[in-house]
Amino acid sequence: MEPRGSMTSPSLDAIVLAGGRATRFGADKAAATIDDETLLQRVVDAARRAGAVRVVVVGPRRPLRAGADVLWCREDPPFGGPAAGIGAAIGAVTADEVLVLACDLRRPTDALAALGAVPPGTDAVVPVDDAGRKQWLTARYRTAALRKAVHDSGGLEGAAVRELMHTLECAHPVMAEDHLADVDTRADLNEAGGRASVARISEDDMADSPTHLSPEDLDAWVVTMRERFDLSVEAVPTGDILDLARDAAHAVARPAAPLAAFVAGFVAARDGGGPAKISEVIDEVSKLADGWKGAK
Repeated sequence: MEPRGSMTSPSLDAIVLAGGRATRFGADKAAATIDDETLLQRVVDAARRAGAVRVVVVGPRRPLRAGADVLWCREDPPFGGPAAGIGAAIGAVTADEVLVLACDLRRPTDALAALGAVPPGTDAVVPVDDAGRKQWLTARYRTAALRKAVHDSGGLEGAAVRELMHTLECAHPVMAEDHLADVDTRADLNEAGGRASVARISEDDMADSPTHLSPEDLDAWVVTMRERFDLSVEAVPTGDILDLARDAAHAVARPAAPLAAFVAGFVAARDGGGPAKISEVIDEVSKLADGWKGAK
């Protein structure tokens, strides 16, 4: 057997992120099945086939096939986001390189077969889709570089993975869209021919959604959306959007708040987007709400 650390074949471990709330999905997404295997099991198996010796799963313990032999850990606090999950798991990684994978990939084996090892002179191989979006959670990293990024981060709760990785030198090969597809919603699962579990994560692992968010939780949610859709900070003016929602709720009716935010985003995108256009449209919709006199 080739020793770990060989120059010709770097050793490999894997981190599988399975600690999210799956709010859009409405059930325990990691337990949903495709071809009679859970999404989590499929990703663990794909990591093994790619050569991962140790697989660290971040999230509440879930049933896996006998002999899966994974290590479990949790973010601190739980639901701290994928960057926090990476931070929690990296200490258990001993290989030269590490896969970082979301648990909801539709075709993890195909994705990893197309990924390959980290190229010389770089810290990671992070594929991009046809639109140029970086897929940080279907990627392979040099462990030392990732560990240093975690150490230098200064705190990862609610942080964007993109922000965690910003100092790394990455190769960005284009990967086929179907290799990178994930399961965000029931519709995605149905399209992949899968079935959802009827169970949610237990109450010990996931509390009911709160009526009110703390400022910290709200910021974390905004970071999650920015990361998922590769948005800049300026593209999501949280304060302005909340002011618009408040104006619409107070001047029109509470159901008008999400509709107003949707229309503002749609119009801004239609008219070319950009921070200035977003602010302009938000202001216009707020004025409409302030002047609302009811149906004529």
